[in-house]
Amino acid sequence: MLNIDKILPSFFIISLFFIFYFLNYQQVFSGNYESDTVEHIAILKQYFKGERYLPHPLWHYGTYALSIALQIDVENAAVIFSAILLVLWTVIVFSFVRNQLKVETINKVYKNTYLIFVVLIIIFIGPLPNPNNYMIYPGTGSPNIWHNVTIWMVKPFAFLTIVSVLIAIKSNRNRYYVITYILGIVSLFAKPSFIIMFLPTLLIVALINKYSSKNFWLFFSALGTTSFIILLYQFFNTFSESEVVFNYLGVWSLNSSNIAMSILLGLAFPLIFIIWNQKLLEDPLFQIIWIQVVIGIVFYALLAQTGKQYTHANFSWSYMIAMSMLYTFSIVKFIKIYQQIPFFKRGMLTLLLFVQVIIGMYYFIKIIQGQHPIFISIFFLR
Repeated sequence: MLNIDKILPSFFIISLFFIFYFLNYQQVFSGNYESDTVEHIAILKQYFKGERYLPHPLWHYGTYALSIALQIDVENAAVIFSAILLVLWTVIVFSFVRNQLKVETINKVYKNTYLIFVVLIIIFIGPLPNPNNYMIYPGTGSPNIWHNVTIWMVKPFAFLTIVSVLIAIKSNRNRYYVITYILGIVSLFAKPSFIIMFLPTLLIVALINKYSSKNFWLFFSALGTTSFIILLYQFFNTFSESEVVFNYLGVWSLNSSNIAMSILLGLAFPLIFIIWNQKLLEDPLFQIIWIQVVIGIVFYALLAQTGKQYTHANFSWSYMIAMSMLYTFSIVKFIKIYQQIPFFKRGMLTLLLFVQVIIGMYYFIKIIQGQHPIFISIFFLR
């Protein structure tokens, strides 16, 4: 007898690929779909003609290599490569969920169905909308971004770097420190927004926990020094047309009239989860993901680029990456300790999670339908 549950993961991944392919195809070839993909395709063409410098060309190299391998134009290669990145993120999340959730209480016949359900929650969850105008994305951000290819490029490296460094610290084995070093450096060429918050985060966590391992400090020094040199080179070659300036809440205020409320709405589930489970902050994992969020908020609140880049809010991306990592690890932990949480708190967190997932799925559907990701509202659930 055919066990549907065993073939479900393959069907799930294939189905998601076609959904993500459609999303990217529309963003590239339809003028009604707003995203950064078309702009990055234009940048790619300029870069490979030697007409401009690009500090984080990993997506562009991947797309260009695929276009050569398949003998197709870069537009179609961008569609395929971007869809692959979203599927890669899904596969990583699925593998992590399967590793963390040992489902003895669920009938083994339905184990993969259960795991896929958890993965769907993680990859589609969104923020609570602004009660003033019912807008979903502006000001609050989202753990799942559907219009920026470099975010898709860096997320797998960000996630694997965090997991790898925790394994390295726990085992104190150089092999894992080397892996973490490689992942961290590669992430710089995907999107520097991750490493610029990860390095100070790791230093703070090391000081909090009084790490004394020589292996750790050698690794941290190597990663920090190499990253600093690369970032310095990227900085002086990138900001020729604009400058990085201190700009207190200036960029964020363009998208939110109440920034404190936007933060609460954006972080609703993980914030309440950690308030009701504060002992989790003794875990280095939760220290890392929460300190990253704080640093991401600081970057968004205090830094900006002058000129035409000002409204692009490029210093918000660290916060968006941190949100994605925070939601991923928090949701898995919530499900893992679900039965240990008191009934009332468990019920309230489940309800909040349900609401945010519905909003996130609604947001994705509206983007699939061609609405601008920044201007999607839940007003009347149109």
